[in-house]
Formats: sequence, C-alpha cells, structure tokens
Amino acid sequence: MNAALQALGFDARDRVLIIHADDVGMCQVILSGLVNLFDCGLVSSASVMVPCPWFQQAAAICRDHPTIDMGVHLTLNSEWPLYRWGPISTRDPGSGLMDE
Repeated sequence: MNAALQALGFDARDRVLIIHADDVGMCQVILSGLVNLFDCGLVSSASVMVPCPWFQQAAAICRDHPTIDMGVHLTLNSEWPLYRWGPISTRDPGSGLMDE
C-alpha cells in the first residue's frame, strides 16, 4: 500500500487519477478556465512558470483561491523559437542564461 495514498484516506483497492495542468502562465487564455477546472474537480494540481508573461495573473488567482494546489515549474530555458521569455535572476549576457 502506498503510504501517501493511505494518508489521504484511500485503501489498497482504490485507484487515483491525478490530472496536472502544466506551464501555467504561458498563455492568458488558460487562466480563466483553470479556476473552473479546479472547481469542477477536473484538475488536481498545476504548476506556474515564473518568467512567463502571465505569472502575475496566475499568482493573483492563487491568492484568490488558496485551495488551488499550485506548484512552481522550474523553467531553465525558453524552448519555443517564436515565443521567448528571459531569465528572472540576471540579464547579464555573460551569465549564459540568454541567447542572441
């Protein structure tokens, strides 16, 4: 028996499905729907990307809905060729965190 599931009240015969919303903050359109998905129980958890343009709005949603299980997505790079975001720690070109 999985101890974490047992602590949540499940027994050995129960099956648990966790649906995780990833990359929150990349697009504004997901933010309004995200609250509805949590409220309906269709999403169990989510993770926000701090350097993305809609991080502040995602943080505001978390403040307004403290029961939302929101983690931080460790964002090491911006892999999209036409949709870029910069580092949050430094903008020094010598840091190696920015490309041309």
